[in-house]
Amino acid sequence: MKYINEVRSIAREIFISDIHGQCEAFTSLLTKLDYDPAEDILYLLGDYIDRGPQSYDVIDYLLELKDKAGPRITFLKGNHEAMMLHAFQNEEDSDVSLWMQNGGKEALRSYVGDDLISSPFDEIQHVIRRDYPDHLDFIQNLQLYEETKDHILVHAGIDPSLDNWKEASAETFVWMRSPFLETNHSTGKTVIFGHTPTLTLHQDSSVWFQSDKIGIDGGAGFQKQLNALIYENAEYSTVSVPIEA
Repeated sequence: MKYINEVRSIAREIFISDIHGQCEAFTSLLTKLDYDPAEDILYLLGDYIDRGPQSYDVIDYLLELKDKAGPRITFLKGNHEAMMLHAFQNEEDSDVSLWMQNGGKEALRSYVGDDLISSPFDEIQHVIRRDYPDHLDFIQNLQLYEETKDHILVHAGIDPSLDNWKEASAETFVWMRSPFLETNHSTGKTVIFGHTPTLTLHQDSSVWFQSDKIGIDGGAGFQKQLNALIYENAEYSTVSVPIEA
């Protein structure tokens, strides 16, 4: 089996996670990176929606990037996309309220505006299903993980107790924190992940480097910053942009 970065060994690999509806920061970060969809390999590790004001804009822009970059871009699912899908598929009060409590209302507002945001959830859902089926299809088909020659990419983490990390449940890949954060794994590759804001892992929102894992969630959903991790010629570098109030 050939991994994507073996085939394109000279390409720069870029990893970004937890955009959280901050489309302006995301596009600013790509500009700062001088991102080229025809040359770079871009991995996006989930949580594109919720909390920030531009969830619709983020998904719409990701669809544009998907057309431009083709196989040079990979999209993973985050727990916020999982919560949205669960609410849409179940519509029970508990399923919807969990999403609403975690930024779902901001995501819905970006799709239906202030006039409809107070409508019953089933009416809002109907509008989104009717008007934005391509957005829902995109979210429904996000990957849970990706593996390259040197890295394992997930939104939240892997289960270090499993002999085969791929056998974990879908919930593990999008929700896990403990014991992944506290335990070294034995995959032989570096795990790159988002989900846990790095401000909770060390003193600031910069990328968190450990011997076997790298956390890249800069807390964009909490008005901190959006990070990019770059891997080129077997070396890491980082670029960040602050979230403007």
